[in-house]
Amino acid sequence: MSVRLYVLALITTFSFILVSAGLTAEEWVFVDLKPKANSRLDQQWWTGEKAASTLSFLPIGKTEDFAGPDDKDVKFKIEKECVVVFGTNAAKWPKKITGIKTDPKVQKVSFVYFLHATGWEDNAAPSYKFIIHYDDNSKAELEMQSGINSDDWCHDESKLQDKNSVWGWVKKEGAPCGHAGLITTRWKSPKPNKGIVSIDIESLGTGAVPVIAGITLGDVLLNVDAQQKLTTKWGTLKGGI
Repeated sequence: MSVRLYVLALITTFSFILVSAGLTAEEWVFVDLKPKANSRLDQQWWTGEKAASTLSFLPIGKTEDFAGPDDKDVKFKIEKECVVVFGTNAAKWPKKITGIKTDPKVQKVSFVYFLHATGWEDNAAPSYKFIIHYDDNSKAELEMQSGINSDDWCHDESKLQDKNSVWGWVKKEGAPCGHAGLITTRWKSPKPNKGIVSIDIESLGTGAVPVIAGITLGDVLLNVDAQQKLTTKWGTLKGGI
């Protein structure tokens, strides 16, 4: 048996074990921000005014690769809608967004990836945090601080201290700075055998105004219709032989 066929046989066996148990492994599962969105990427996200900015150049309406930690690309699904929370430089926005739902079929999650930045910055203290809710009613938090794992969107050439955060997308044109970007942050779940049911975003009251353009779950197990998935999986694997 060739090495290729041997590897394919192992993958097939593992896949059928998962599917027989009603599970399927997915590298990426996208979190829909639209139900909780309060601003748009195709306008001035920090004011709500109908005027373009650098983020208007994002691949809106598409799923594309963005730079991630360890030189591994991360997929985000970019919609025109985004989430903005309070900072003292733009006090019109809510101090907390709760209940951003994940796919209800999610059973296990290894990583969560955030595509984000802030308008303005505050290097003295965390500016906002993500609150991750698990299916066992527990929760975990990720604090975001300028210069560490977050930054002003116009400081796209700055170096971040956190090894799990990199500039995921940068564009050298557009208002108001003539350049700007978004950061990809990877968060490793401390409970990889638990499902994540929802995510909150909470301002910590600094001058920085957070914008979140995308959230993606990484290395996920989903509940599936076992018979349907067996048929689909077998057809896919046969095509690769």
